[in-house]
Amino acid sequence: MSTSLELKVLQVFEQALEQPPSERIAWLSGQGLAPEVQSGVLRLLDAEKAAGSFLEETAVLTEEVPPKFPKVGERLGNYELLKPLESGGMGVVYLGRRADDVYEQQVAIKLVRPVHMLGAADFRRQLIARFEDERAILARLNHPNVARILDGGSTASGIPYLVMEYVDGISLTDFCKERKLDVRQRLALFRKVCDGVQEAHRHLIVHRDLKPDNILVGVDGEPRLLDFGIAKILEREPLGGSPGTALSAMTPAYASPEQVRQQPLTTSSDVYSLGVVLYQLVTGMRPYELAGLRPSEAEHVVCDLQPEPMRRMLDKAPLTEDERRARRAMIVDDVERIVAKAMHKDATRRYGSAQELADDIGRYLDGMPVQAGPDSAAYRVGKFLARHRLGAIAASLALLAILGTTAFAFWQADQARRAANDATRINNFLMDVIRSSDPFNAGSEITMSQAVDEAVVKVGPRFADRPDLSSRIRFALGYGMISRYKLDLAEEQLQFALDESTAAYGAGDVRTLRILEGQAQLRHSQGRNDEAEALFRRVLASMEEQRLQDDPFYGIVLNNLGNFHMFNEDYEKADELLRRAEVQLKAHPDPEAMPSEPYLLVGNLAYTAHGLGDLARAETLYTQARKGLERVYPRGSPELASLINNHAFLVAERGEAEKAFELWQQSLAMRRRAFKGDHPMLVTAMNSVAIQAMRLKKFNLAKTQAEESVAMSARLYPEPTGNQIMAVSTLGGARLMSGDPQGAGQALQQGVALLGKMRQPEEYLAQNLQKLLDELCKRPHEPAVEACAGITPTEPALP
Repeated sequence: MSTSLELKVLQVFEQALEQPPSERIAWLSGQGLAPEVQSGVLRLLDAEKAAGSFLEETAVLTEEVPPKFPKVGERLGNYELLKPLESGGMGVVYLGRRADDVYEQQVAIKLVRPVHMLGAADFRRQLIARFEDERAILARLNHPNVARILDGGSTASGIPYLVMEYVDGISLTDFCKERKLDVRQRLALFRKVCDGVQEAHRHLIVHRDLKPDNILVGVDGEPRLLDFGIAKILEREPLGGSPGTALSAMTPAYASPEQVRQQPLTTSSDVYSLGVVLYQLVTGMRPYELAGLRPSEAEHVVCDLQPEPMRRMLDKAPLTEDERRARRAMIVDDVERIVAKAMHKDATRRYGSAQELADDIGRYLDGMPVQAGPDSAAYRVGKFLARHRLGAIAASLALLAILGTTAFAFWQADQARRAANDATRINNFLMDVIRSSDPFNAGSEITMSQAVDEAVVKVGPRFADRPDLSSRIRFALGYGMISRYKLDLAEEQLQFALDESTAAYGAGDVRTLRILEGQAQLRHSQGRNDEAEALFRRVLASMEEQRLQDDPFYGIVLNNLGNFHMFNEDYEKADELLRRAEVQLKAHPDPEAMPSEPYLLVGNLAYTAHGLGDLARAETLYTQARKGLERVYPRGSPELASLINNHAFLVAERGEAEKAFELWQQSLAMRRRAFKGDHPMLVTAMNSVAIQAMRLKKFNLAKTQAEESVAMSARLYPEPTGNQIMAVSTLGGARLMSGDPQGAGQALQQGVALLGKMRQPEEYLAQNLQKLLDELCKRPHEPAVEACAGITPTEPALP
C-alpha cells in the first residue's frame, strides 16, 4: 500500500473509531469510499477488534499486540507502566509512576497505538515523526491550563513515548454536567480553556483538534489541554503543509471550514473549534451532527450551513425542563453573538485570537458591552450623532454657510435678476437671525443655536409667497436640528419643507428628494429604521428611474444609506454602498462639498473594514482619514473627534488598552471644545471614557466621568432614552467598583425607574442593569442597600 493511500485509510479509520462499535461497518459502507480505501479500513478494524482486549489486561498484553510493544509492569526510563487508561485514534495512554525511588509521582505515558505499528515503513516513519513533534511542542509550553510534558524517549525497539502530567479529571462537558454549572459558570471556566489555547498560539502552535475530550478538568477545577498530536508549528509550516503527504487527522464535528477543505490553517482555525466547544458547553448539543454523513455531505454542513440559534437548540438537548428554562434565560443575545463570531465561516470575521474571545466573554461576565454585538446605546448613538453625512451640515452654527450656498445655487439655476432678488431676501432673513442673538437687540444674551430655533417661526410669514425659498430654508433648519437632537422640531420643519418643495418643484425633483432623504436621516435618529431604509431606497429608485445617476446627490445618498447600514452593523451592505459612493463621487464630485467630506468617507470605509474583521485595512484607512482631517481642521472638529473615537475601538480590539484610552480622552476633549453646552456627543464620549477607565481600574476617574454624563443626560433628554440609562448604569458600575455600594444601589435604582418609563426599551438595557444589580446584591460583608430590597439576584428583577 502506498504511503498516501495508507494516510487516507488512517484518516477514515480514525473517524470509524468514533462510531459505536456495532455501527462501524454500516457507517463505513455509507461513505462512498474507493474499494482499496474501504478494504484497508476493514483490515485495521479487524486488527483493532483482535487487539481490543489489551486495554482490559493489567499484567500482560495479548499475543495480538505487535512484538516488542511494552507491556504493563515494564519500565520506560524512570517510569513504570501501571495500567492502560485509554486508546485514541493514534495513541495509547497508560497510567504510570515514577519508579526510580527519587520521589512518588503518577504520570500519563503516551505511546503509538499498537495497531498502527503494523503499517508500512514510510507510514511508521511519519507516525513516529508526528509523535516526536508533539513532544517538541509540549516542551515549548508552560501554562497551568496545558498538560505539561515531564519526560520523553524511545523504547528499546524504537517506539517513541511521552511522559506527561497526569490529570486526574474528566472531560470539560462531563465536568460541567456533574457539577451542574450554570451558563455563567461555564463561560468563566471556558475562559481558562482560551487562556491555554492562547499560550499555544503565543508560541505559534495551532492545536487543530480542540474538542471536549481533549480538555480535562482536574479535581482542582482547572481545565488542561491535552493531545497536541496533530498540532502545527506555524513558524515551521507557515502554509499548513501538504494534506496529501502529512498525517492530518482531525475531528470533523469540531473542525473549521478551512480545515475540512484542507486549506492552509492559522490560529483562527482553533478559534472556530473553541466556538464549537462553547456552543456545545452552553446548549448541551454540538452545532452540527455529522454521524452517518459522507465526507462531501459533512463538508457541506460545516462549510455552508449555519447552526441553529442556541436557544432553539436547547429544545433538542437532553436536559430536564428546569435546566432548559434556566439555560434559555441565560443565553442572552450577547452570548449568541460571541459564539457566532467565534464560529464565523469566514476566518477573517472571527475573533483575532483566543485571547480576544476570552476577553469578550470577560466583558459579558462583567456586564460590559461586548465586541461581538451591538455596542452600548451610548456608543452607538454617539457614533450616529458624531458621524458626518455627506451633503448635510451637522451644526447650526453653519447655517449662514448653508443658506448662503442656497442663494448661490439659486443664482446659478434661475435667471440672474430673480436670483439676485432671492439672495437679498435670504440675506435679510439671515441678518435678522444674527441680530436676534445680539444681547443689545434681544434684551439678553442667547446662543446662535437658540437664535436659529427661534427663527423657525419667522420662515412662514416671511416667505409665504415663495414656497420654493421657504422649503430650502426649512430643510437647512430641520437638518441642523437632527444633529442637535431636537427631533420634534426637525420633524416639523422637514415636513413643512417637503410639502412646500413638492408644491413648488414636484415630487421627483432633486430638491424635493434631498428633503425626503433628510426625513430618512430623521427616521433613523428616531429609531424607526424600517421607515428610514424605505425612504433611502425610494430616493435612489426615483433618481435611477429619471436617469439622474450623474447628479452628485446620487453619490451622497449611496453614502448615507451606507452609513445607515454601518450603524446597524450590516457591514457587508455598508461596505458595498460606501465603495459605490466613493466611485460615484470621484466621477461626479459635489461642487458644494466641504473639504473634509472625502476624508469622512474614508473614515466610514475604515469603520466598515473594522466591522468586517479586516483590521489591517481599517488601520490604514483610519490613518489616512485622520491625516486628511487634521489638515482641514488643524484645531480639531466634531468629525475628527468621531473618527478618533471609532479608531479607539480598533486599537482596544488589538489589546492596546492604554493607547485606546488616550484616544477616547482625545476625542472627548475635542468634543468639549466644539460643544460648549450639553450635547449627546458629550454624553456618549464621557460614557466611553468612564467604561474604559473601569477596565483599566481607574475607578475614581470612571466615577467622575460617569457622574458628569448622568447629570448632562438628565438635562438633555426630556424623556428617558437608552443613552441616559446606559450613563446611569455606567455610574452604578463605577461606584460599585470604587467601593461605594450604597451609591451604586441608588444609581441602579434610578436606572430601573427610567427603564420602566421607556415605551420600548431594548433588551440589553435591562440585562445590563440586572447584571450590575446581581453583582451588587451578591457581594458579601457589605452593608445592605436599598437597591437589593426584595431582589433575588438569580431571578429577573427588571421589567
